[in-house]
Amino acid sequence: MGTRTIRSEAVNEAIEYILTHVSESITLEQTAEYCHLSKFYFSRLFKEETGESVCAFIKRFKLEQSAIKLKAENHRQITDIGLDYGYSASNYSSAFKAHYDTSPILFRRKIRERTKFRQSLFDEIDGQITFQVLPDVLVAYDRAIGSYAGMKADWCSFIEKYSPYINSDTVFFDRTFEDPGFTDENRCVYDLCMSIEEKDRARYENTCVLRGGRFAVYPFRGKMPEIYPLHQALIGTWFAHSGYELDERYAYSRYRLVAADCRYMEFDVCIPVKQSKHTEV
Repeated sequence: MGTRTIRSEAVNEAIEYILTHVSESITLEQTAEYCHLSKFYFSRLFKEETGESVCAFIKRFKLEQSAIKLKAENHRQITDIGLDYGYSASNYSSAFKAHYDTSPILFRRKIRERTKFRQSLFDEIDGQITFQVLPDVLVAYDRAIGSYAGMKADWCSFIEKYSPYINSDTVFFDRTFEDPGFTDENRCVYDLCMSIEEKDRARYENTCVLRGGRFAVYPFRGKMPEIYPLHQALIGTWFAHSGYELDERYAYSRYRLVAADCRYMEFDVCIPVKQSKHTEV
C-alpha cells in the first residue's frame, strides 16, 4: 500500500469526526449521518479512499491511540487506559492481543525495555520544555495515509498548491497521529496544515480547527533523520516519566523554518497535557 492522499471532503470530515470522538463509542451509522450520506454509499467511498472499512479504521485507531498511552502514561493502570477507549478490562486485553499479537502488559514491558530510562536524557529534555497555553488555530489541511517518509514530497506539493494564499503571517503545522514504532508504517495518518483566516475559509477544500489549550512545547532544530528519535525520546523518556497525562487534544508541530531542500528545519513540538500532574514515579 502506497501513500494515499485523502481527496474526498466527506471522508476527510469522517476521519476528523473519528479523530475527535475516538474515546467514545463510534458507529458506522453515526459517522455516515455526520457526513449526511447513506451508510452504504459512505462505506464504499471510505474504503476506496482509505483502503479500510469504517469499522476497521475506528477499531485500529482506538487500539493504536491506547498503545501510545501505554507508552506515554507510565503511572496509569492498563485497565484505565482501555476504559478511555470504551473497552472493559477483558475486552481490551482480547482486542489488543488480536491487533498486536501480544497482551497490553507485555507490550508495555517491551516498550519500557526498549526505551530504558536515562536520567540525563530526561533532564536534557526537561530543561528545554516550556508549558504554554496556545490558542485555537483555523487551518487548511491536506491529509494522507501512508509512511511519514512521504511527508517531504507532500510538503513540496502542499506549498506549491497553496502558494497564492501564503503570506508573511502564515504559520505551518503538521499533525501525526500514530507511532510508526508499533503502527504499520503504511497506515499512518498525517495532516499538513497552514493557518488561514475565517473570511477565506471557502477557498480551501479541507479546513479544521487545531484546538488550543495547555501544551508542553519542545523546540527542535535539526535535520530530518533526527525527528523520529526525538519523538521517541519525548514520549518514551520525558513524558512517560514526567507524571503528566495526555489530553484528548492531538499533538502537532508548529514550524518556524524549513530549508528549501527540507533537510534542515526548526519547529516546536506541541504535546497537549492535562492540567493536573500525577505524582512522579
